[in-house]
Amino acid sequence: MKTRFFAWFLGLVAATAHAGPNPFFVFDNGLRGENLKSVESQLDLVKELGFAGLSWRTDDPARVREVLDGAGKRGLKLFAIYANLDLKDGRLVYDPRLKEIVALCKGTDVMIWPNLTSKQFKNSDPAGDDIAVADLRELADLCAANDLRIAIYPHVNMWVHRIEDAVRLAKKVDRGNVGVTFNLAHALGDGAEARIPALIEEAAPHLFVASVNGADRGAPKNGWDRIIQPLGQGTFDVGAVLRQLKAAGFNGPVGLQCYNLKGDPKTLLGGSMAAWNRLSANLE
Repeated sequence: MKTRFFAWFLGLVAATAHAGPNPFFVFDNGLRGENLKSVESQLDLVKELGFAGLSWRTDDPARVREVLDGAGKRGLKLFAIYANLDLKDGRLVYDPRLKEIVALCKGTDVMIWPNLTSKQFKNSDPAGDDIAVADLRELADLCAANDLRIAIYPHVNMWVHRIEDAVRLAKKVDRGNVGVTFNLAHALGDGAEARIPALIEEAAPHLFVASVNGADRGAPKNGWDRIIQPLGQGTFDVGAVLRQLKAAGFNGPVGLQCYNLKGDPKTLLGGSMAAWNRLSANLE
């Protein structure tokens, strides 16, 4: 246990010291390919390219432990665990492994990163709030007992469809360890490009984590090949979003969304890291 704690501590120090005001991590959906079939190979690439760490997903707890330990040994941090919470039959239903993962991550400052779905309620429908709030408070208390936080992840075409839904829910849950995610891809996927400054301002008091990627200006709703590109590509001004986040006082971690990108992961991620460094230098 002491060895695991020490490895985690080294990872936290390294991530905190990472250049720039915001640690930059990669979504695990960017770590796919013939040469990236093991956790070790994925972590080696994250380290080689200079990311502060990565996110992961609800998974076998033994594999989550492998990611935690391997990240710590490399001076990396596991920032978030993605999870699905499904609102149905009067409850929030989720993978039973999540509770074990929460206990496993005790004291590591990993965020639980849930999207919320429902076939019972329409997207953005506040009629489901009372059910969701009760069970989110229960999960928040479990996370608090393990020194973890929850950052609600807005996802288009799900019940928590927009960041406004996530903020509404976080306010109602009213727990200090429950906040929200600003997700550039899903804001653009909702057609909210013109409202991004206002959305960041609204979310700022509750904002735990953000995610960015390259994109095109004026991309159509759900036009994902134009909405999610490697950072540094596309015509959308990601630098303006980072300036808005900075102006809002956000100094938390920023993740790189990589969903469904095609090409060699090392090339794509290396180019995105170079773009991040340019964007960060311009912020300074």
